[in-house]
Amino acid sequence: MLKGGDSLGRYTIERPLGSGAMGDVYLARDPRIDRPVALKTLRLATVRPGEMEAMSERMLREARAAGRLLHPHIVTLFDAGEHDGLLYLAFEYVPGSDLAARLRSGPPLALGEALRIARETCEGLDFAHRQGIVHRDVKPSNLMLTADSRVKISDFGIAKLTGESDLTVSGTVMGSPHYLSPEQVRGEALDGRSDLFSIGIVLYEMVAGRRPFDGQTLTTLVYQILQQEPPALPPLREGLVPGLPELLAGFLAKDRDRRVPDARTAAEAIAALAASLPGELLALSPVIHDEG
Repeated sequence: MLKGGDSLGRYTIERPLGSGAMGDVYLARDPRIDRPVALKTLRLATVRPGEMEAMSERMLREARAAGRLLHPHIVTLFDAGEHDGLLYLAFEYVPGSDLAARLRSGPPLALGEALRIARETCEGLDFAHRQGIVHRDVKPSNLMLTADSRVKISDFGIAKLTGESDLTVSGTVMGSPHYLSPEQVRGEALDGRSDLFSIGIVLYEMVAGRRPFDGQTLTTLVYQILQQEPPALPPLREGLVPGLPELLAGFLAKDRDRRVPDARTAAEAIAALAASLPGELLALSPVIHDEG
């Protein structure tokens, strides 16, 4: 672990932001332009010899993907390098938290806020998809929220770039199990509609207070994703039902040919629903927490 005052390349470490099995993330400062950055590191010394090439390539894949993406709703990559056995990526620092932390610790989201977060995510994904990049791991912890709650999509570590070979072994599923699309589970070739299924799960979770597929074992979870329709939404405040289940159905169709066709259309559909509802309803949480 690096500590405050240490250097990594030209960057000065200020404090740790998080830690994982293969590396750490630090708040650092670029002294050349006095800019804060989030430094994501990979400790090559801790990687088993047989995994070193794959882990290094995954980090470089993230750099290649993120390096193409300059968009208000995507975390910007500034730099990539290696210093004393540490590979690092220097990202835009997003003060705030991620959506997963917000859902765990904050009050229930207002419907308007949930729809805005989903729309902004779709706008960022639309840009990525038009650059030939499928994220493949859309989930709340990869949706950073700025101080004013604007979305910044992060972690393109397992993104698939058009024209690049896949790093996965045949039969290996990439992504977080609760947010997988049916085609990810089946190991099929993916396009942007896979990310839309995942954001549909996130939107359902924001408005329902639970995930639509939440099996306790991987086998049960996979069966639910492939075979079961999402449970009906919990009781909603009067007037919020029209349009919301239909919107979610467009994201969560098992057959991707029946799904919303692209992220731009998805963002427009979310905006249209939000515009059709009065402001006082958008300001309310859709879930009534008065059980028992």
